[in-house]
Amino acid sequence: MKEAANLLGISTATLRRLEKDEEVKGYGIRVYYTPGGQRRYLKAEIEQFYLNKGFAGEFGLGKKPAVLVIDCINAFTSKESPLSGDWENELENINNIIAKAHKTDCPVIFSHSYYVDNNDGMLLWSKKIKGIEALELNSNGVELDSRMRNKKNDYHIYSKFVSVYYQTELLEILEKNQCDTLIICGFSTSGSVRTVASETIQYGIRPIVALEAVGDRDLHVHRNNLSDIEQKFADVLTVHDILNYLDSE
Repeated sequence: MKEAANLLGISTATLRRLEKDEEVKGYGIRVYYTPGGQRRYLKAEIEQFYLNKGFAGEFGLGKKPAVLVIDCINAFTSKESPLSGDWENELENINNIIAKAHKTDCPVIFSHSYYVDNNDGMLLWSKKIKGIEALELNSNGVELDSRMRNKKNDYHIYSKFVSVYYQTELLEILEKNQCDTLIICGFSTSGSVRTVASETIQYGIRPIVALEAVGDRDLHVHRNNLSDIEQKFADVLTVHDILNYLDSE
């Protein structure tokens, strides 16, 4: 109950008062009782609360997709790195999307964040994010995680800042392949995933965020950003729906 209340942004007392006839009034999330009388809530219904609230419309899916895989690099996935998160499930889902994209000749683009100490902006940013030095250019931290299912003809681009479009070839690649849809995976939801989602639409390209294939180091930050992305910038779709979409291309 405490976890469900936290995700909804209310107290457990408020959640208990709102329960009536096995529904949480105003939220549309049912409460289920164990034989011992303990309350349980479906995670999927809480996810839907985040994705359906507010004024979120839909772009829909286009005809020429590309897959962008953000920062599936050692600095973000290695347990020894100060920038890492617990993303085993997300990495598996990302690999499933990559494998399907390869089968359908959908372009796959891997972006690698990196750090240089001769840039005023990067030096300033390092005061905010101390672990950013793990992204030193040409280091192991910037290399793609060996578990990723990349192929020789995949694209690899390198970005110094949170925007993957900034001083990279991303837009050029999308235009070259006449892409009208960008499927966004990777890390982190509150950083580059959010930024790319908000910027993609300005180029007339449909941003699609893969729900179970993006992650953040803080679950609440992750969920709140997914909600805001869905309301303002992108369609948030399940990996299942994205795989079906790629199958149809």
